[in-house]
Amino acid sequence: MFNIVATVCFLQLSTLPPMCLANAYIPVDFETKDECLLKRNILVDEIDQDLKDMHVSMFLYCVNKINVESTDV
Repeated sequence: MFNIVATVCFLQLSTLPPMCLANAYIPVDFETKDECLLKRNILVDEIDQDLKDMHVSMFLYCVNKINVESTDV
């Protein structure tokens, strides 16, 4: 199983330098890495112009399935 993970960078936040948020997990499982890459490429095509318009850059990559555990604190 594979998941898509993103790093999102905001390029024009007033006078601040670009700010990036890493490891944004997209909670959709894909059976194979090829399927994950295909869906990633489709997503890139769909959101590319919107991100450019908002001066946002996003890096998407496929990784082995991420297990997220919740704990009570």
